[in-house]
Amino acid sequence: MDNVRRLPDAEFDVMNVLWDCNVSPVNTAYLMENVGKQKGWKAPTLISFLSRLEERGFIHSEKKGKERYYYADAVKEEYIRGVTLDFLSRYHSGSFVKMMDLMYGKNSMSSHDLDEMLKWLQEQY
Repeated sequence: MDNVRRLPDAEFDVMNVLWDCNVSPVNTAYLMENVGKQKGWKAPTLISFLSRLEERGFIHSEKKGKERYYYADAVKEEYIRGVTLDFLSRYHSGSFVKMMDLMYGKNSMSSHDLDEMLKWLQEQY
């Protein structure tokens, strides 16, 4: 993702349902049941979020009969990676070490977290 287009929280919530569901495509009723009701949204609010996601190229939809079905076009891991790298670049000069120092410098990480990080580093390099 070259130009990271960070999603507003509500649209990210919709995308998470699309990304994490076991079936594709999903209809508006499925999305209303799995995200809309929990958020207290009315159907027009959800449809507005879906329209914006479609305009931005995160999803596409097709109408089958009276129902509209939605497909995720953006890949979750790619999106999260792009947003994370953008965050790291903007707020920590692109330095993972600076970020970790800010987060854990005075409050050391748990030994479990340190072990996991060391294991990951050894696997990478």
